[in-house]
Amino acid sequence: MSGNPLRGIRVGRTSVALPIVAGLIAVLACSPGPSTPTPPLQVGTITVSTAESPTAPPPPSSSTGEGECGHDYFPSDLGTTWEVAGTNSMLGDYQNSATITVSSDDGFIVTTEFIDGSGTFSLAYSCTDEGLTLLDPLGQSSSAVATGPDGTATMTTLAQSGLTLPADLEGASTWQQYVKWEAQGDGTVLHGDTTFNYANRGQENVVVPFGTFEAIRIDTEILTILEGKALEPCQARNWYAEDVGVVKAETSCYGIESSSMLVSFDSP
Repeated sequence: MSGNPLRGIRVGRTSVALPIVAGLIAVLACSPGPSTPTPPLQVGTITVSTAESPTAPPPPSSSTGEGECGHDYFPSDLGTTWEVAGTNSMLGDYQNSATITVSSDDGFIVTTEFIDGSGTFSLAYSCTDEGLTLLDPLGQSSSAVATGPDGTATMTTLAQSGLTLPADLEGASTWQQYVKWEAQGDGTVLHGDTTFNYANRGQENVVVPFGTFEAIRIDTEILTILEGKALEPCQARNWYAEDVGVVKAETSCYGIESSSMLVSFDSP
């Protein structure tokens, strides 16, 4: 540990869905401050702050999944709801309910509420002919704000490129998403780059509380460079069922293990 003012921070309850942010901020708490300026980003143009709810796509229309957001393995209709139960080795068991609260032909927002009332967060997706892009992949489990006795730290996505989910998921083999971000806390600013390397492992039989599915397993290796230093890779596995979305998820990141399963699903 250095004398970094980010030390001693903790991640709030709303970060239990995936441990990526929780683990990354734990690493940040033990990292020295930047010694050289971060070079300018050469890819990506989207700017999204995780300190606030994502910017909404165009106002909701009568989307029926027929536009660019019509994905076979990720429903985007307004009112679609998933209920998930999971566990996190850092923060314990949890349940949440996620609902599509905004939907248009080129974007949608999924709003998640923890059933115990501990918090909510929203995820914005953009849609193109190439597929779906989660606009803030590092903040996918919360607003990515850590708080503690020594102050707060905020993760912010500065720019990104690539896809989260290709339009033709069955035919996709490997793909990437790249994110440039910074963490700020009590006058300290740290910069990093994260690359998500996705690989389609084919169909597997998956049993979850909601039922049994033939789902496509997507493995993800998450590589992060913090101030020029490579961190330990994180690993994630997600199983996508046709017309339903993610039915099971597992993540291992910086010593934190997380898993979740689909409990219920409803789509208009």
